[in-house]
Amino acid sequence: MKSLRSQLTVALGFSICALLVAGGLGIFFVTRGVLQDQFDDTLVAKATALITATEIDDEEFEIDLTVQDFAGFGSGGDDYFEILRGDNSLMVASPSLRLPVGEMLPQMDAPPDQEPRIVSGKLADGRPARFFIQRFVPKDDEKLEYQDLRLIAASPERDLIFSLWVLGSVIVGVGVLMLALMVPVLHAVLARGLRPLESLGKQVQNIPASRLDQRLDLTGQPEELVPLGANLNAWLGRMEASFERERRFSSHAAHELRTPLAELKMIAELGATWPDQATPERCAEIIKVADELEALLEKLSLLARADAGSQQVELADVDLSGSVASIVERFTAAAAAKNLLIESHVESGPFRTDPVLWFTILQNLLGNAISHAPAGSTIHLSASPARLAISNPAPGLEGGDLEKLFERFWRKDTSHRGEAHSGLGLSIVRACVNLLGGRIQPALSGDKIFQVEILWPEKDGGVR
Repeated sequence: MKSLRSQLTVALGFSICALLVAGGLGIFFVTRGVLQDQFDDTLVAKATALITATEIDDEEFEIDLTVQDFAGFGSGGDDYFEILRGDNSLMVASPSLRLPVGEMLPQMDAPPDQEPRIVSGKLADGRPARFFIQRFVPKDDEKLEYQDLRLIAASPERDLIFSLWVLGSVIVGVGVLMLALMVPVLHAVLARGLRPLESLGKQVQNIPASRLDQRLDLTGQPEELVPLGANLNAWLGRMEASFERERRFSSHAAHELRTPLAELKMIAELGATWPDQATPERCAEIIKVADELEALLEKLSLLARADAGSQQVELADVDLSGSVASIVERFTAAAAAKNLLIESHVESGPFRTDPVLWFTILQNLLGNAISHAPAGSTIHLSASPARLAISNPAPGLEGGDLEKLFERFWRKDTSHRGEAHSGLGLSIVRACVNLLGGRIQPALSGDKIFQVEILWPEKDGGVR
């Protein structure tokens, strides 16, 4: 498993290394340029002083030796110069030239004008140097005998190269030292920076599966980790609610199954104790209880398939008006027993859906409305290719109950237990609606009219 700390250390190390190399190269080249400019300025100043020190005295060419020595061109200096005539013949050379005249400085062409030139080159002995070249006219040349002179001044770059070598060595040494110190420093800084994340991870690790009510303590956490911690707490809340629903479901399922099984056991015990009591009526009771048990198991099976995503959805064209009329007719007797009026309004149009899931939705919604509507009230049913809505008076329902309506085995009125009401009707409706891609919305008006509205996604005039 890769360590986040190691990955960050390597990534930051390479990034800082690249920045150090770029910074070092930048410093080196900028400094080299500055030193080169200073070196050239010094050479220009020395050469200009030489030109200023030349004059014609009694028709003789002369150079002020004081200026020559001061500028570093004396016998002990490291700078050199030559003054050449137009035909490249030597006129004057600096005393610092230790080789025979004409062998120290390389031959260089005269510039086309009197503008100075500075170029790089090598002395005759191979040393790198900077060369100053300029055509000039000495002072007091009244007879114009020295009109085509040129000065070649050279300054070896040994000191400049040594300074640059020292600078480069310092930059490289400092860079290597910084890189050597950077790795442990980065590792320590990242360890400290990742400590809150490790603390958060330990908190998550220490939450047992049996204590999903625990939450992460976000006190003192960096603001970057607060959203992560809040999302984890929200996820724990959803997990806790899900596990709580599963526990309630298991408990309620066991209770719902226990009741018909107890009835079957009691009838069987009566038959075993008094065989002469095994009448057709007793057998009919057994069949009724078995049918209720089978219906409950079918509902649980449907919910399980819906949760697992294994419930097949097979779309077909459905007669909207005919299907609604069929379900209403099926519940006519139950509605009449409570003196209920069912008002239905159906908008015709092409309707494509899964017939099994569609009839399951209609049957459960209308059966739920008839079971819970007060005697003598009216149930409204409205259906169209895009919408289904069923409403009924619900005087005992509260706004806070809407969130619980779709929980499995939840009942507002526990007196219905033991009847043909499993508390799974609306759960099954929601599962079927989700399978068909619809959206279900429960609502309770101020005058206690409860409505379940289902909106279908429209595609080609029908339900997907």
